[in-house]
Amino acid sequence: MEQLAGVIVSWLIRQEAIEEESRELYEYAVHSFFLGITPLIYAVIIGGLMGEVRTSIVLILPFMIIRKFSGGFHAKREWVCLVSSCLLLFGCIFTASHIEHNVLFDAIVIWAVVSLIVCSPIDSENRRLEPDEKKLRKKETTIISLFFYIVYIGLLLLGKQSYAVCIGTGMILTAGLQVPCIIKNIAKKCRKMSFHDTRIEK
Repeated sequence: MEQLAGVIVSWLIRQEAIEEESRELYEYAVHSFFLGITPLIYAVIIGGLMGEVRTSIVLILPFMIIRKFSGGFHAKREWVCLVSSCLLLFGCIFTASHIEHNVLFDAIVIWAVVSLIVCSPIDSENRRLEPDEKKLRKKETTIISLFFYIVYIGLLLLGKQSYAVCIGTGMILTAGLQVPCIIKNIAKKCRKMSFHDTRIEK
């Protein structure tokens, strides 16, 4: 992704569209743009191969928008990220296109919304958020998660269960990818407490 951003920015510089001095800024902007739309590209490709393009697009929208503010698990290696993302998307698209709405699914969606509101934002290992940023991200995640939940309920009331399931699956996927980070943070706190207790005993 970084190499692609570099190639695009180098081409823009050769075309004299931007200055060489601004290379780093534009590389970051291009990298961020492609990183943001990558889930949509993956979803459309996988959905197209499965004959479920519409399902994949509706499913990925809440994921892309909420995750931007909520954060979550990121694989450290690009190939791991690619493979795991494709497998997750395949599983979610397959699930959303084959299951029917029921009370259990409603309960899981409610868990996802509550979890996103309570646990967000998840800090990235590459960049730790400041306290003020965390408050803002939590507020944004709360508003957006509730918005998509209202959309989910609205679709159910309109009899559009298939679309509602796609929206719900996207929210579940977003919350589910926070779980490894939450478990890791809890384990880290437990180790700190254990270490602290050991020092007190000594």
